[in-house]
Amino acid sequence: MFYIRYEHLSESHPSFRVYKIREQDQILQYILHENLEKIANESRDYPKYTHYFMLDESRFSFFRFDVFQTFDKKFTIQDLNTIIEEKSQATKKHNDVDGEKIMVYIDNIHINGEEKKHVIGETGEIFFRLYIVYLNKQSINTMNSVYGNLFNIKNINILPQSFHTLIFLRNNLKKDNFVLLYITENSCKAIKIQNGFYHSVETLNLWMSALKQMYKDNGIVQYRYKTYEFIESNPLAKGLVKDTLQFYSEMFCKRFREKNLIGTDVIVISPITKNVHFIETFNEEYKKMTNNYVVPFHHSTMLNTFGKIWEPDDMDAIILMNRDEKIRKTLLPVDRESISAELEM
Repeated sequence: MFYIRYEHLSESHPSFRVYKIREQDQILQYILHENLEKIANESRDYPKYTHYFMLDESRFSFFRFDVFQTFDKKFTIQDLNTIIEEKSQATKKHNDVDGEKIMVYIDNIHINGEEKKHVIGETGEIFFRLYIVYLNKQSINTMNSVYGNLFNIKNINILPQSFHTLIFLRNNLKKDNFVLLYITENSCKAIKIQNGFYHSVETLNLWMSALKQMYKDNGIVQYRYKTYEFIESNPLAKGLVKDTLQFYSEMFCKRFREKNLIGTDVIVISPITKNVHFIETFNEEYKKMTNNYVVPFHHSTMLNTFGKIWEPDDMDAIILMNRDEKIRKTLLPVDRESISAELEM
């Protein structure tokens, strides 16, 4: 049994979306308007559950290394641990890392030039990409205030909330460079993915409530929740809505230019993807600066939905449920499993 707690980071209105998972498609979902410390305290009441804390990327530091070495003897776990420790020490020495190592991940494995799924037991010229993720001290101290020593608790898993989405999109789109754009009612962040991993995380002041205010200022708030077909059939409404969305899109493009986010496809994960006019208008404005596209991401035929209807902003949690072997096997019989988890540590 599992709990997934998905953070909506805010100084004034912190909250967590909670997914309680039991066997055979039993998923209970609700919102708790609490900060991380209170959420962690609440998790202690369920010691028999495995807990996943999907925290905001601003709590983490990210590092990627290309490892290329020759091994005459079979590559062992000890060899891998030695490389990880060497890279960790070098990272600490040469970067201002605030925190401790929380996650290690390897992929893109090649043995003597041939792609492989595993590195352990191989010999010869070995190449792989090594990713190390650190959690900042403030977050560690918050968790330690509840659990004592976080790293001694076996049923606690902490990860950047977009991590599995990044890997899923990168592997399936076959693209190493793109921007993940998250827009919620009270927050907006753009995550630049470069060379297949985190490059930067930018906060933008263009959340959905800002668009709502634009609708109010322009006297068209009554059209905010109208269907695409309704607005298309009403020339006056369409003109007013498109003008408002064009200004909103222009603001996004301006921020993207300022933050050096232009030049790759933008993948939008947000309830706003239901607004087809927004995606169309954003695409039109973005295409004026680059040959890339703005693409909504709210479903995939490669993901099992476990018999539920999900909202667009559930995508990170859905992908975790699909990619985490223990969760997937809890929710699905073996013959219904959708995608397999890759090598993770």
